Amino acid sequence: MSLRNSLYFIVDSNDTGFTIRFDASHPIFSGHFPGHPIVPGACLIQIAEELASEQLGQTVRFTAIRNLKFRQPVTPDMQIILSIRDGKVTVYDLSLTEIYAQFAATYLCSHSDVQ
Repeated sequence: MSLRNSLYFIVDSNDTGFTIRFDASHPIFSGHFPGHPIVPGACLIQIAEELASEQLGQTVRFTAIRNLKFRQPVTPDMQIILSIRDGKVTVYDLSLTEIYAQFAATYLCSHSDVQ
């Protein structure tokens, strides 16, 4: 199940990466964590997989994740930039000065249509 257009929306995409914003009213934030909502790390990984699929024009499935670091929480009121380059994913603030998360991924691609 895709998180696009429910948990997150693409605001822009360019050479830097994908600028995304979150739906702060999404039900996931009521339980993660009440009163201090953050975007779950597993959701950031799934978002990266979905955006890698969009970037490559093929369905991408991560098969391994290495060197995963969540440096700062991502909150639902933020817009972030998610950059994917050569299997390396970095989540930045809009000025590209703060890193919120980063990891390296090994993935498989299928030639089915990406939705």
